[in-house]
Amino acid sequence: DPPEMLQKLDAEVAEWNSLDPSHPVQPALHLIAVVAQGSAGRDGKYRARMDSTMIEKVYGWAKGHNAILFLDVQVAKSTLQAELPPLEKYLSRPDVHLGIDPEFSMKRGDNPGKRVGTYDARDVNYAIDWLGDLVTKYKLPPKVLVVHRFTRPMLTNARTIRLDPRVQVVINMDGW
Repeated sequence: DPPEMLQKLDAEVAEWNSLDPSHPVQPALHLIAVVAQGSAGRDGKYRARMDSTMIEKVYGWAKGHNAILFLDVQVAKSTLQAELPPLEKYLSRPDVHLGIDPEFSMKRGDNPGKRVGTYDARDVNYAIDWLGDLVTKYKLPPKVLVVHRFTRPMLTNARTIRLDPRVQVVINMDGW
């Protein structure tokens, strides 16, 4: 239930702030805006895009709780090149950031959920460049890009991920 969830978020933020008042907590909400699916769908991409009503609703919750919003993308059999541009109107906001899930990038042709997917550094660099261009175009503060990763093979050639001062990259070992 959203009111209960947001109340729990506020309580958690208050708890962390009480533990270390010198480092205020930045609350965040996370919405999977492109969700990997078990069925192909009309276009055969095995993913569903959340509609603008859902994204705006969660964005409103974030705004109402002084939180930033992360839009997460699970491309399945699509690509970041196809999935990021429809999210530009949201990611052009200074308080909306991006998460990408190699787990659901099915480059080998498997269906989502059957095998752990992968991104290469080229994919991450594309997302960095794309977000960096938004920062420049819309005169935004730096964006945050979270790459969700829980096995090494999920991200190949990681040493070739480029640094860009416009994008803060976090490679998050989910669950650790």
